[in-house]
Amino acid sequence: MKYLRLTTFLTLVLLTCCSKSNKQQVFIPTLENSIYDSAKLLSKPQADSVLRLIQELNANIGSQLAVITIDTLNGQEINDYSINQAERLQIGRADYDDGILLTIAVKNREMRIEVGLGLELIIKDEIASRINRQVIAPEFRKGKFGLGIYKGLDSIKYLIERDRDLVGKRPK
Repeated sequence: MKYLRLTTFLTLVLLTCCSKSNKQQVFIPTLENSIYDSAKLLSKPQADSVLRLIQELNANIGSQLAVITIDTLNGQEINDYSINQAERLQIGRADYDDGILLTIAVKNREMRIEVGLGLELIIKDEIASRINRQVIAPEFRKGKFGLGIYKGLDSIKYLIERDRDLVGKRPK
């Protein structure tokens, strides 16, 4: 009887583990690894360039950027997925809430820039949307995903560095 219970328990544990493995992998950003490229959009040199850009912003200002690329949203809305990931990852400094997450879902052909409250005076929703439409998307249409991601993050970095005195200030 004990053997049957143990076998049943182990089977349930195994099934639970296997069913969870079909979900998106857990991404925990660090300053050294702020890129989770599950969709394999970036070559190694491109990822290195993007990472250098992210590290420069962090060194100069303290604000943090992260990138997540996935194949599909599996029925989720990009807004929900992106905000959930941003909240879970806690990108940005706690006192400033100055993190930004760029999320790209390839098969859904969707992307979103999630902006922490401490950067919303600099990167408003309409600015984030414009960066997506006018900077990132044109490169994506040419199949230049790495260049699109780099240019998008470089635009964000430029705006934050230009308006560094607004970092950490909240909209009223």
